Amino acid sequence: MADQLLQVFLNILINAVDALKDDQNRIVIRSSKQAGNIIIQFEDEGVGIEPENISKIFEPFYTTKKVGKGTGLGLSVTYGIVKNLNGIIDVQSEPGKGTVFTITLPRTIGSH
Repeated sequence: MADQLLQVFLNILINAVDALKDDQNRIVIRSSKQAGNIIIQFEDEGVGIEPENISKIFEPFYTTKKVGKGTGLGLSVTYGIVKNLNGIIDVQSEPGKGTVFTITLPRTIGSH
């Protein structure tokens, strides 16, 4: 399970770094506990995601990156891992202002 979570976090962070407009932009990672869940947020100040693309970002092979820059599998794999861990992944984005990925996982994953 730890390897899967590492993959999720790396996939989101790689996308966040790729989305940054310049060296002055930030990526902020937050975590908290709420109602028996662990909440992890990844917020970037990057280019954001166009509204018409939000519904597609978790589809296999979907990418807005230039040819040779990405396969379009990172967020699809991320979605599958989070769902397999009985979690939820949500994305909020505003073009030109950045994106926030929120992952909600039950605190009891891997405890059996």
